[in-house]
Amino acid sequence: MNGLTDDRKFDDDSVWRGTTITAGWLLLLFVGAYLITPASILPLVMTDLGVTEATAAALVSMPQVAATVIGIPVGIYLDRVETRATVPVAATVLFIGSTGDWFAASGGTVSLLIASRLLAGVGMFVLWVTCINVAASTFPPTRRATATSVIISGYPAGYALGQLGAPRVAAIVGWPGVFPVFGVAVLVMSFAFYVAVGRVPRSPPSTEPMTLLDFRRVIWNRNVWAVLVVTILGCSLYMVFNSWMPTYITRRFGVSLAESGTFVALFPAVGILARPIGGWLSDAVLDQRRRPVFGASFVGATVLAVAMFYSTTIVVLVAILVLAGVFVQLQIGLMYQSVQEFVDPRAAGTAVSLASVAGWLGSFVAPVVAGELVATTGIYAVLFVFAVGLGLAGGLTVWQMAESGESTAPT
Repeated sequence: MNGLTDDRKFDDDSVWRGTTITAGWLLLLFVGAYLITPASILPLVMTDLGVTEATAAALVSMPQVAATVIGIPVGIYLDRVETRATVPVAATVLFIGSTGDWFAASGGTVSLLIASRLLAGVGMFVLWVTCINVAASTFPPTRRATATSVIISGYPAGYALGQLGAPRVAAIVGWPGVFPVFGVAVLVMSFAFYVAVGRVPRSPPSTEPMTLLDFRRVIWNRNVWAVLVVTILGCSLYMVFNSWMPTYITRRFGVSLAESGTFVALFPAVGILARPIGGWLSDAVLDQRRRPVFGASFVGATVLAVAMFYSTTIVVLVAILVLAGVFVQLQIGLMYQSVQEFVDPRAAGTAVSLASVAGWLGSFVAPVVAGELVATTGIYAVLFVFAVGLGLAGGLTVWQMAESGESTAPT
């Protein structure tokens, strides 16, 4: 199919296409809010459950652990089926997990809380991959990075909602009750997304089974691995700030948890604009080149992490944190588009799942490592040293990676 035909096809039913992206954005909004909830009330979690910083941080990342385990087989499956029907099922799984969180946290049972967060992570992963696949399949190739970046910008908005709202909701219903509040919202939005997806024309999924050779080609693709490393480092950098900055600000400047949550909510919130801007810059300004955006993201975040280390007032620190949020999130969205451009279109879902697994792995490991560093050194400033290391490693990886954008391919 030629580009003109593609454009005509994708220009049909633009209202429903916009509704689909909006519903997906709101769905990821509440998914993100659910995921980040423990980080926004970390001192309460540590006090009531009697756990260490590292264990409390691990609770934030339990859904990512589930995503890491199930990601590859789920990606292969979603590559071959109509993903619309999986949305309400996945949302129901997340809702059941969030209800389990409530009972476990109320009873002080840490093991059950870990298990319920893991269960919710299964639903979270399916919803994440489905939203990305829908965004890619409802827009022509020249606008897919932008579309993907737009729909997943709902996720940082959810982080902002969680950081800002969870302490306040906890004051009303108790912190264990925050989990099912967001779980119900995810379930409701999943039905809206299900209805909207059924009204838009999309590229049909491949029904050809992926052979072992096809899978090996993806796994052994050096360019795919470069994107995966970039994804791990970028998501690690993002989660270090999201999971530990509320506690750092509270401990250093003596503000309340609700106030620090309000400040830190700005960090993910700027992703609402930064992620689509990153996709737009790559698609429209840089002729589908991805590496310049990746590079600028890591370099900017590294410089700003150093600046935060030397900040002496809360106003300056929050201002730099917000700017760092812009740079860190320019590349998120491009990760999931870039990895698809290095593989056969039949393996696009598998590639997205691999990148998602890499991102969740980084999101899980980084807060735990940061917690261990804080527990070992007793100094919260070590968080910035860790962030600088992640940024430098990301910049070096981008320097060595190939360009995935089609406009740079040899003719």
